[in-house]
Amino acid sequence: MSRLAVNGGEPLKKTPWPKWPQTGAREREELLSVIDGNWSYNGPKEMAFKDIWSRYTGAKNVYLVSNGTVSMQLILEALDIGYGDEVIVPALTWQATAACVLDVNAVPVLVDVCEDSWCVDPAKIEAAVTERTRAVIVVHLYGTICDMDAIRDIAKRRKLFLIEDAAHQHGSVFKGGMTGTLGDIASFSLQNSKTLTCGEGGIITTGDDDLGERVDALRNCGRRPVNMEKYANATGNYVSEGNFIQSGNYRITEFQAAVLIAQFERFGEQLELRDNNALYLRSLLDGIDGVKNLRRQDGTERQAYFNFAFSYDAEGFGGLPIGTFRRALTAELDFPFMPSYEPLHMCGLYSPLTKKRNKIDERYTQAIDVRDLKFPVSERIFNEISVCAHHLILMGTRSDMDLIAESIVKIKKYAGELA
Repeated sequence: MSRLAVNGGEPLKKTPWPKWPQTGAREREELLSVIDGNWSYNGPKEMAFKDIWSRYTGAKNVYLVSNGTVSMQLILEALDIGYGDEVIVPALTWQATAACVLDVNAVPVLVDVCEDSWCVDPAKIEAAVTERTRAVIVVHLYGTICDMDAIRDIAKRRKLFLIEDAAHQHGSVFKGGMTGTLGDIASFSLQNSKTLTCGEGGIITTGDDDLGERVDALRNCGRRPVNMEKYANATGNYVSEGNFIQSGNYRITEFQAAVLIAQFERFGEQLELRDNNALYLRSLLDGIDGVKNLRRQDGTERQAYFNFAFSYDAEGFGGLPIGTFRRALTAELDFPFMPSYEPLHMCGLYSPLTKKRNKIDERYTQAIDVRDLKFPVSERIFNEISVCAHHLILMGTRSDMDLIAESIVKIKKYAGELA
């Protein structure tokens, strides 16, 4: 009789996991107050959550937008990045991180990541800088903060804008500063799977007032905040052409902001639970040959997790292929374990040449063609070593963390069943 659940044996996890998102009476109360009140943009719920996020993160300027993809596009437009410019992007990330660069007709320059963190390699950033480089986008991936000391040093020396893609990192703290405040400007996603969510939505944070003003205009059809003194001519008359900027509608709704207010009331407790469970689970995995925790960046005071991820070494499991290991772990715990994101040069969703708008000229077309690129670390992570689970797994009990480690040990013990 098989011992492993994937072969029909008894699974270790027999009780259901928590649900995500977690909702209740507060979300209903907030939504009903919008239905009976103001449906407009820049309404009281939106203004209230902007203040909440500003006070929580320490970000001076906060703007809410329709999703965490356009937030990245608006950041690049606010920085006046476009055709003729290059932006450095990690090769291992969700496709939107690079797609936003295409959307402003700049060139995403992909670079490899570090195998011990899966975050962008500072040395690769340095090597990729050219006279056309205007910015670097760092992605605090899954449950790891980038090496921000090294990257900030490069950005400062090479006069680059430093953009944080913090879609996975609501609430992480690095050396006293919160993710979203560690660079020039940052983006958070509020999509359904994220640790703070209203279904869809995005947040932009920056400490630069002028940059923030451009973001605010770009999200709102090009309307800058009205400042008669700033946009007046010598006679004191309002100068409309100084006030407007070409853009579109990327605003969030009052309904989304209302949900965020209620979700934030749960957020702190959820964040602490995940980090505590992750620290405990990491301690368990440290004792198992064949699996390895990702680096927790020195200076990390609190770590948020979009995924809990670790590295797998097939040799420690008698040569068991990683896909088989992930399927076996999924069966034992009734929870999906997946590979990392596909490296962008291998990712079907990242196909720059399928859009006519990206075929500007021959030079640009060649620059954005990723088909012949190679990123050995990112490829190894995806193909050979990555094991990832949604952050919901960290919202279980301490006993659930024990079961995760026990399941890995069980698979190791009975790996011969899967040969």
